[in-house]
Amino acid sequence: MAVTQLKPSLRLSIFSWNHSLRLRLLGPLIVTALAAAIAVAAASYWLGSRWATADIQTRFEAIERTLADSHYPLNALVLESLGELTQTELITFDQSQRIQQSTVAISEPPGDQRIVTIGSQRFLAYRFDTVAAPRRSDRVFSVMVLFDEALLDASRKRAAMLPLVTGLSTIVALSTITFLLASRLVGRIGHLQRRVEAVAAGDFTATVSDQGSDEVGRLGTAVDHMATQLDQLWKRVHRQQSEKLLHQIAGGMAHQLRNSLTGARLAVELHANECDSADEESLQVAIRQIELSEDYVRRLLLAAAGRQDRDRPMTVAVCWDDVRSSLKPVAEHLKTDIQWQIDQAAGECRLADGPSWVAAVSNLIHNAIQAGEHVRVAASRTADQQVCVRVTDDGPGIPAELAAELFEPFVTTKPEGMGLGLSVVKRAAEHLQGQVHWHRENQHTVFEFTVSTQ
Repeated sequence: MAVTQLKPSLRLSIFSWNHSLRLRLLGPLIVTALAAAIAVAAASYWLGSRWATADIQTRFEAIERTLADSHYPLNALVLESLGELTQTELITFDQSQRIQQSTVAISEPPGDQRIVTIGSQRFLAYRFDTVAAPRRSDRVFSVMVLFDEALLDASRKRAAMLPLVTGLSTIVALSTITFLLASRLVGRIGHLQRRVEAVAAGDFTATVSDQGSDEVGRLGTAVDHMATQLDQLWKRVHRQQSEKLLHQIAGGMAHQLRNSLTGARLAVELHANECDSADEESLQVAIRQIELSEDYVRRLLLAAAGRQDRDRPMTVAVCWDDVRSSLKPVAEHLKTDIQWQIDQAAGECRLADGPSWVAAVSNLIHNAIQAGEHVRVAASRTADQQVCVRVTDDGPGIPAELAAELFEPFVTTKPEGMGLGLSVVKRAAEHLQGQVHWHRENQHTVFEFTVSTQ
C-alpha cells in the first residue's frame, strides 16, 4: 500500500502550527468555553424539560377542573373548540371504555400508556374521570388529554438554544480577540527571537525593544542591555587582542628601529663635526628628533615586554621647550601657522613624569598641525593647582560616528593611521592623574589636556 509523503515545507508548517503559541493559547480556551457552553446547554435542556412537563401538568389540571364536572355535553364540536383553545387532542370514553368522541383520528382505545403513538405523532397521555358520569347527558365516563410531544421537544430546545448560541458566539468573539492578541504577542516574540539569534551571531547593534511596559517589552529591553554589554565586551576583547598583537609587532620592529636609529645618530653626529657652524642648529634639531625616536622605541620595547617605564619628574617649562623644539620644524614643513603661549606659573610646575606629558602633548599638537592651517597651543595653571594645555585648530573636526570612541585604541580618522595616538594621550592623562576631553568652539576643535602637579 502506498504511503503519502508530505512535502517538507508542509510538514514544517504543520509542526510549527502544532507548536505555536497561538494554538497553545486558543486550544484550552476554546475547549473550556465549548465544554462550558455544552454543560450550560445541557442543564438548560434539562431545566426546560422540567419546566415544560410542569407546564403540561398545570394545563392538564386546569382542563380537568373545567371538564370533570361540566354540565354541557362533550360532543364533537365542543371537543374541537376546546382542543384548539388548549392546543391538545381530546378523547372521551363511555362506561365500557369505548371511544365516544375524538379530535384525532384513532380507531382503538389507546389504553393507559403514558406515551401514545397515533400515526406518526407521539403524545403524552393524561386521563381523568368525570363527576356523576351516569347522570350526564353525554354519558362520558372519562376523558384523555393528549399533548403533542413535538411541542415538548420544541420547548426543551428553545430552553437550550439561547445559552448554546450565547456560548458559541462568546467562543467566537473570545477566540477572535485571543487570536489577534496572540498573533501580536507571537509577532513580538518572533522579533525577539530573531534579535537574540542575531546577537548570538555577533550582531550587537540592532535593538529589539518595542517600548512595551509588559513582560515581553521588559524582556526586549533586557536583551538590548545584554547586547550592549556584549558589544562593549567584544570591543574590549578585540582591543586586548589587537594590543597583544601590536605589542608583538612593536617588539620586533623596535629592535630593528633601534639599530637603525643608533646608526643614523652616529652618522648625523659625525656630519655635525665636519659641517660649518651655520648648519649647527638644524643638525641639533635632527639629533634631537633621533633622540626622541630612540626614546619612543625604548618605550615600545618596554610595552612589548609588559613593563612600565620608570617615572622621570620634570618641570613644565623643560617639557614645553622639548615639545616646541621638536614640532616647530614639522609645522614649518606643513606650512601651518602655530602660536605658543605659556604662563610663568604653569612653567614652574613640576610633573610626575615628563616624558609621558611630552608624548601626550606632542600627539595632540601633531594632530592639530595635520588637521588645520592655524593652531594655537596654550598652557596655564588652574585654580586647583593643575596644568592645562589647550590645543586649538581650525580643522573640520571629529566625525560624529567616531566621537564616542575617539580615545579608544585603533580608532582613527586617518586612512594611514593606526588609531593609537589619542589612546596614548588618554593613558598619559590617567597616569598623571588628570583627564583629556575635546569639544567644538566657534568652528574650531579644542583639546584640553589637564594633569596634576607635584
